[in-house]
Amino acid sequence: MIEYINISYEEYKKLSDEERKEPYCIEYNNEIKYYKVNEILHREDGPAIIYFNRSRSWEWFINGERHREDGPAYFDGNQILWYLNNKKYSFEKWLKLTPISDEEVIFLKLKYL
Repeated sequence: MIEYINISYEEYKKLSDEERKEPYCIEYNNEIKYYKVNEILHREDGPAIIYFNRSRSWEWFINGERHREDGPAYFDGNQILWYLNNKKYSFEKWLKLTPISDEEVIFLKLKYL
């Protein structure tokens, strides 16, 4: 698991290009958190963008691409989007492309549909 350095957006802007290659959890105005590695959105164990404002949305990215194999890659309470390798799929097509168990399918349907 990657360990991220917590930093404010103002502090992150002051870093050199070389320093920005480290994994950072960047907080912006107590409203948004971005997880970046090598200056691209990347997080393997949770959403790479978390919005704490009214939308309370989450976005999953791996190597700068929307991607999630165990649930939706975008969720905001009103909209649920399913992505693999930055390509958007319907829930049914996404299910066919992911190696999840029947039990997990039932859980996802109950939680998101």
